[in-house]
Amino acid sequence: MTTVVRIDPTLCRGHAICALYFSDGVEIDQWGFGRVVEPTLTTRRAVRKALRAAAACPNGAVVVTEHGEAVPVGADHPTDTAGW
Repeated sequence: MTTVVRIDPTLCRGHAICALYFSDGVEIDQWGFGRVVEPTLTTRRAVRKALRAAAACPNGAVVVTEHGEAVPVGADHPTDTAGW
């Protein structure tokens, strides 16, 4: 199973909440915008942290996918990544 995390730069507003929940996988720049360090997640712990970060993101910018399909993390989180 391949799980990938990414941050959609068009949705990110620099809240830096993703770094609080997934600090080992996200870098924050000087303006607070997140960047994924290693997009492929290899452990279940990393997947859990990434899913928590995705659920906590107020803009839905953190997207976790499994085999190319979005993993739903909340009712208001976008799950259709076809247009990105």
